[in-house]
Amino acid sequence: MDLYFWVFASMSVLAGLFTVAAKDALPSAMGLLTVFIALASLYLHLHAPLIAIFQVAIYAGAILILVVFVIMLLMTPGERMGVIQANASYRGLGVLLGLCLIGLIAVGTKGVSDIVSMKAPPEGFGNPSIFGDLFFSNFLLHFEVVSVLLLVALIGGIYLCKKRL
Repeated sequence: MDLYFWVFASMSVLAGLFTVAAKDALPSAMGLLTVFIALASLYLHLHAPLIAIFQVAIYAGAILILVVFVIMLLMTPGERMGVIQANASYRGLGVLLGLCLIGLIAVGTKGVSDIVSMKAPPEGFGNPSIFGDLFFSNFLLHFEVVSVLLLVALIGGIYLCKKRL
C-alpha cells in the first residue's frame, strides 16, 4: 500500500471520530472540514481530479459553509467566540489541517508528475467538458431533482431560522 493512502485514510478516520466526539458544534464542523479535505486528497491520489474539485468546491466550500452559518445563527448572544477559540481542540485541529494541507500539496505534486510521465492517458480522462456534456444530456432529470431538493432544503432552513414569517 502507498504511504499517501495510509496518511490520508487515517486522517479522515481520525477527523471523522473527532467530528462525532466533539462537544461543541463549531469544532465538529472543523473536523468535518478535515474529513472533506482528506477525502479530496485521496481522490487526487487516485487520479480523479474532477471528483477532488467537486469534493472541495461542493462539500468543503458550499455545504460546510452552510453548516457553519447555521451554527453561527443558532449561537446565543451570551456565548463568546474567545472562550470557544481558547479550546485546545482547535489547536489540535489546526495542526491536523496543516498536515492535511502539506499532504495535499505532496499528493498533488506526485499526481501531476505521474500524469505527466504517462505516455497517453485514456481519451477524455478527467475532462470536465465531457462530464458536463454527459451530465446535462443523459442525467438531466437527476440534475433537476437535486436542484429542487436543494431549493426545498433552503426554504426549510430559512423557515426554521426565522422567528416570524
